Amino acid sequence: MKETIKLTVRLFLITAIAGFVLAFANSFTSPVIKERERLQYEEALREVFADADKFETLEDGKLNSIKTKIKNIEKVEIAKKSDKTVGYVFKTLGKNGYGGDISMLMAINNENQTIVGFKVLKHSETPGLGSRVTTDEYAKSVIGNTVKEHLVKNLNPEADNDIQAITGTTISVNAVLNGLNAAIDALQEVGK
Repeated sequence: MKETIKLTVRLFLITAIAGFVLAFANSFTSPVIKERERLQYEEALREVFADADKFETLEDGKLNSIKTKIKNIEKVEIAKKSDKTVGYVFKTLGKNGYGGDISMLMAINNENQTIVGFKVLKHSETPGLGSRVTTDEYAKSVIGNTVKEHLVKNLNPEADNDIQAITGTTISVNAVLNGLNAAIDALQEVGK
């Protein structure tokens, strides 16, 4: 019985010390990780909407109103050039990808209502298959489309609202399509 109590106390002390060490290390690394994520996000914004010289996050009240109607909208950025709104960047989640949700950015130009940028931020899709939606080649099938109606997938995209369908990656393409069309719906709400 004494051995069991000694073993339990030792195990508790080792676990407590390990917990304190991890908490201490986390207190130093957490701010660094958050700052790196913020910088990567800002870089991605400039990448998808190169014409903008600054971005302002949509006010919380308006964003929350949009989020209640469109569940997979995470964030909306107002793209500005010389203090004039030139478009919007939508951070969305493409629901139900093969490996889970796909986080992405889609930039829309106000003037001609076209997609000027697209980038996948996070995904868990199968390498070589579903991950093909993250390539520059795939992004080219998204960029240039109009947002007057929902986008559709097509093996031979020709229309103004066609994105590339990829054989063998139907689930991943459907998730991307889900996120893109959520951004188009949100654009209508931002204008209200």
